[in-house]
Amino acid sequence: KATEAIYWLVVIDVLLVLASLPTAMVWMLLAQDASNIPLYTASLLFVMPAVAAAFWAWRARAEDLDPVPLSRFLRGYRLNVLDSLKIGVPGVVVLTVLATNITYGEAAGTSFLNVAFVAFAVMVVMVMTRALSILSTFSFRFVDVLRLSVFTLLTMPLRTLSMLSLWVLMAGISVLVGDYAFLFTASLLTLTMYHSERPVISRIRGQFVSDPEE
Repeated sequence: KATEAIYWLVVIDVLLVLASLPTAMVWMLLAQDASNIPLYTASLLFVMPAVAAAFWAWRARAEDLDPVPLSRFLRGYRLNVLDSLKIGVPGVVVLTVLATNITYGEAAGTSFLNVAFVAFAVMVVMVMTRALSILSTFSFRFVDVLRLSVFTLLTMPLRTLSMLSLWVLMAGISVLVGDYAFLFTASLLTLTMYHSERPVISRIRGQFVSDPEE
């Protein structure tokens, strides 16, 4: 079991890195200039289908006694790529606007709103994360995914706090160790997030899905 778990972590980690490689290249090669903010945020669109695929693969592993990580990840990517982009595109647009406002806040005279902008950006990221968790499990309409994301964030505070803690942990890793640390911890972070989100998925299945097999 230990060997299988390590094998899964390694394979999913490699697949996450490969799927997110365009994002890594943009962040590595582009100059750290405010004019590149739209490119930085737009590159995050490559990460979202990868994360949704990882969630799908971890769920498949929990439900299947002998799954293959490569095939499960690729299937999860194929099934969720369009839905994840439907969530990602508007989310990235909002994050781009917020990041631009924060960067040019002093020049525009809106720096006093930076705290509010940061808080709103965190909320957007959490809604996007919850939406990826939901769409990797259920086939809901875009509007319903957003509604359920906001609803569960507000009504399940312990799960919300858990997600926020994981994002704080990831930010701490990035600052203290470096962004390259995610090359080795991506699969572990998505696995941790998947387990943290399981009570949310169970509640949605019991409260909003009429057929438990869906």
